Amino acid sequence: MTIALADVEGLNRHETEFLYDEIFTRRAYLPEALRLPEAPVVFDVGANIGMFTLFVRSERPGATVHSFEPVPPVYDVLRRNRERHAVAGLVHPYGLAEAEQQVEFTHYPGYSTMSTRSTLADTEAERAFVRGQVRTDHLPEAERMLDELLAFRFREEKVTCRLRPLSAVLDEHPVDRIDLLKIDVQRGEREVLRGLEDRHWPLVRQIAMEVHDSPGGSTAGRLRAVADELERRGFTVFTEQEDRYAGSDRHSVFAVAEPRRG
Repeated sequence: MTIALADVEGLNRHETEFLYDEIFTRRAYLPEALRLPEAPVVFDVGANIGMFTLFVRSERPGATVHSFEPVPPVYDVLRRNRERHAVAGLVHPYGLAEAEQQVEFTHYPGYSTMSTRSTLADTEAERAFVRGQVRTDHLPEAERMLDELLAFRFREEKVTCRLRPLSAVLDEHPVDRIDLLKIDVQRGEREVLRGLEDRHWPLVRQIAMEVHDSPGGSTAGRLRAVADELERRGFTVFTEQEDRYAGSDRHSVFAVAEPRRG
């Protein structure tokens, strides 16, 4: 089945179009090295409005998808998108982390994909990243207009969000496998992995995740640390950075569990 952009409810048109291009057109979370079986079990962590959830539904109509989104107004859109396209599985109104907790998020209604539990310095890094994606040729008027646009899109709302460890979710909603664990949580990726106990790691067959690694910043060395952790757990790991993100702290990590012996 095919899901068109017009069939997806969004919060901001610019985000919805970007996400559709990134996920449906460029297949950012499903490179050639990863494969989905006919009826996969997928965990979409950091689901936002559900674009990747819908992509999985379009690729594999028999998929079961667990979608996680902690920010209430974003969760509401995710839920409606799942209902509209009859996605099997569960939608969870919380995020994942290393432990059960209530955390204050900075939510950007004009740029919901950048909403974060991170520090002020990381928030400023998000603004700088978005600014770097737009050419102004250093023209004063263009620079001023861009600053005004970013000030509007990055207007802040503080929201309290629930976070849970993945193992607690698996105890509550057991599955026999996770064919793909997708993680995109704005610098909270290591905390998601820490919430998965040793007893549940054998369930995970593939991982696709965004990892932030900024030399000299709060995320310095994270890319190597994540790759080392996954290799230690028996995954074949490869990393990449799209040309459009060159010079930023954004990297993709893909991991495939090595076949079990015996």
